[in-house]
Formats: sequence, structure tokens, C-alpha cells
Amino acid sequence: MKTEKKEYNVARQEYLEITKRNRKLAKIDMLILGTGLLLKYVDQADIGKHFMVFGMILLLYVFGSNMLAKSELRKAQPK
Repeated sequence: MKTEKKEYNVARQEYLEITKRNRKLAKIDMLILGTGLLLKYVDQADIGKHFMVFGMILLLYVFGSNMLAKSELRKAQPK
């Protein structure tokens, strides 16, 4: 039981580190998406479109990373 609990605590620490990093990335992502929207509406559509695509890719990465971290935490949960 102790080893399972220890493995769970390690997995929980990893999960917390990943979510903390992803929160920072999400803030940067909102800045990128906002910049893309702003550029798109001030007649710089080509540059704005690139920012929007990059922002969407980053958003998908953050979402996927959070989902994978949560699934790993569930696997390590003691029964």
C-alpha cells in the first residue's frame, strides 16, 4: 500500500507541475490569439492569420497535455 501511495504522490506532483506550466502557456496563448485578432481587423490579415493558426495549435497542445496528465494521474491512483 505504501508503494502505491508513494507512486500516486509522485504522479500528483508531476500533474501539478504540468498544469502550472500549462496555465502559463495558456496566458501566452491568449495573448497570441488576441494579437492575431487585432492584426486581422487592422488590415494585416496575412500576419494575423498566422498568429491565429499558431494560437490554435498552442491551445490544442495545452488541452492535450492536460488531458494526458490527468489520465496518468488516474492510472496511478491507489485502489
